[in-house]
Amino acid sequence: MGKLVVLTLFLLSLAFPMELKRVSENIYMAKGGYGLPSKENRGFISNAYGVLTKEGWVVIDTLSTPELAREFISELKKIKDSPILYVIATHYHMDHWFGIAPYKEEGAKFIAHRNLKEFYEDGSADMVLEGAKKAFGVFDEVKLLPPDVVVDSRVKLRVGGNTFEIIPMTPAHTNTDLVIRFGDTLFVGDLVSYKRIPFLGDRNVSTRAWLEVLDQISKFRFKVLLGGHGDPMGVEAIRWTREYISFLRERVREMKDEGLFIDEIREKLKDTPYKGLPMYEEFHLRNVYSLFNELDMEL
Repeated sequence: MGKLVVLTLFLLSLAFPMELKRVSENIYMAKGGYGLPSKENRGFISNAYGVLTKEGWVVIDTLSTPELAREFISELKKIKDSPILYVIATHYHMDHWFGIAPYKEEGAKFIAHRNLKEFYEDGSADMVLEGAKKAFGVFDEVKLLPPDVVVDSRVKLRVGGNTFEIIPMTPAHTNTDLVIRFGDTLFVGDLVSYKRIPFLGDRNVSTRAWLEVLDQISKFRFKVLLGGHGDPMGVEAIRWTREYISFLRERVREMKDEGLFIDEIREKLKDTPYKGLPMYEEFHLRNVYSLFNELDMEL
């Protein structure tokens, strides 16, 4: 790596530093910013979590790139120089999986939904990675790796006297969504947002099932929700996510029933009560388009 590139990465790390926040006695969080991946933000657009057990660390989500993952691992080991034992991906999107390689180098076992492994094995993951490299410019060093352990039903992982309950919640945001319950904490990936527009545009999304998943999550006993983006959340975030998805489903369905075409619907829904929130410009109209097609398939 040339000196100029090294200097550039160093300056960017100063502009978008990674600082760990202690969420509870044993849980630490790296909070990413808002936006799409870019060289300016280093792809640091999502959260990752480290849970410290007596035997070592369990990581929830990998961050977007190997560079960010190494930085996160380094920060965790400043807190306690213990091994990284497991890393669990809440779903297969780039900001939750693409940083996997350094964890494997640390000897961690990678846990993900069975559909993530299939996505890797059928070549779809490589196609997505190539597209991401061209679109965003921060994924050149990414090396995708498949899970060591796949999950397609509820299982318990016991580490250092602690229990992690891994619960598939598919289909919803994707067909690879996992919720992890650790004591009174729920790691919910991108299934729950609060005042940040969720992405409804995955090719495997089911917003109808997503609403049912939100109902299931609300029935768990928990004190805090830790999501893929933003700050720790409470039950109000479940309501907020449900309201946005329901609002958009109802409005798109009404306009389809009136005979409007997608371009007309997008124009009418450019301005909504949610305008101005993070990721509105990036996701909202894509969500409208995705729902237009999804509702066709529900007929």
